[in-house]
Amino acid sequence: MQQKLLTVTVPCYNSEAYMRRAVDSLLTGGEALDIIIIDDGSKDGTGAIADEYAARHPDVVRAVHQPNGGHGAGINHGLALAKGLYFKVLDSDDRADPAALAALLAAMRGLTADPVDLVVHDYVYDRPDREAAHRISYRHAFPAGRRFTWDEAKRIGPGTQFMIHAMCYRTQLLRDMGLTLPEHCFYEDNLYIYRPLPQVRTLYYCPEPVYGYFVGRADQSANHAVLLKHIDNIADIAREMVCSYPLATLNAQPKKLRRYMLNNACGNLCTAGAQFAMIGSPHTRELHRGVNEAIRRFDPALYRAVRRNLLGFAGTSENPAVKKLLVFFYHTVRKIIRTE
Repeated sequence: MQQKLLTVTVPCYNSEAYMRRAVDSLLTGGEALDIIIIDDGSKDGTGAIADEYAARHPDVVRAVHQPNGGHGAGINHGLALAKGLYFKVLDSDDRADPAALAALLAAMRGLTADPVDLVVHDYVYDRPDREAAHRISYRHAFPAGRRFTWDEAKRIGPGTQFMIHAMCYRTQLLRDMGLTLPEHCFYEDNLYIYRPLPQVRTLYYCPEPVYGYFVGRADQSANHAVLLKHIDNIADIAREMVCSYPLATLNAQPKKLRRYMLNNACGNLCTAGAQFAMIGSPHTRELHRGVNEAIRRFDPALYRAVRRNLLGFAGTSENPAVKKLLVFFYHTVRKIIRTE
């Protein structure tokens, strides 16, 4: 059996209506893939479907059944069992593009003798009426088709922040740093994206739209109503993410990475700030103040750096006029990428 290049963990909860599309799209990758379907305590036929795929494709697919722990628990379990050189997450309502996946695996095959720490690729937004409705590309930020370091990267703008859809970390890197995501919590993927980055020294960019990210299902975490329903999780993850590293640690990183991480943290605060402002209740005002105070207590120098950043200033500001402007830009961006 050939070496497993890529483990793809597919966390599933009551996913029987759409998970076959996700798994079928991955099977085109053949035996280079290690597909782990995580049945997260589902109450429908998800577990039976997972077992069916594992029985039909025993060299490629494994089915894992766990008590309900949420998306983060599924990623944790998949990482613990992963056999692939690289590790990726595919949500059960999303898909892989077969041709792009083949190109990604070919690139990974060429990296086996000297693996990089992070492989990045493009992704697209799928809407109910059309696949690939909007593409996120990193061509302007990274040299394509070769290994490189942060010093060779160009500017990663606010519109092309890393998303979990675009990232394949080296599996052992995640294990060595002891990455563990919170359970029973929404939006923990922000921690998955952010926390491993100081361990990354070498990268590879595959300019192919490997991942199709579906937007438009009423109960998915990116849905506006669901976002606001889980506002406490948004506050928790914003606080945990920004307080992952003090400013001294960020300043010790390569210049491009340092700039990116600070901008990414501030962008997350900006998004959270807009969501707090949209609800505008005493509770969300308290959450907002709590996040700000947690950063200030964690590292006053980091808090000052955040406040000097335009996105960070907007995200931490409690000024009503700034909040109103922040909400306007938040809705504008979501309309551009058709998430609302």
